[in-house]
Amino acid sequence: MPEATDIRLSGRGLHPSHFAALRTEILRTGAELSHEQLLDLTDALHSLIRLRRPGRPIRRDEAWVDYEPRTFA
Repeated sequence: MPEATDIRLSGRGLHPSHFAALRTEILRTGAELSHEQLLDLTDALHSLIRLRRPGRPIRRDEAWVDYEPRTFA
């Protein structure tokens, strides 16, 4: 019988233990990012949320990655 930590929940998403590890790593690394890098990462994650809005046509899931980098004057 598989361990409870080995069972992946049905549907989309990471296994809870994998998500917890990812979240921990992002927060740990986030402390080392510059202000601009942190804003850039936040914008990328927010773009993913916008792509999931109901009724929004998605041509390619990875299309959001090909954005222009943020520039500061």
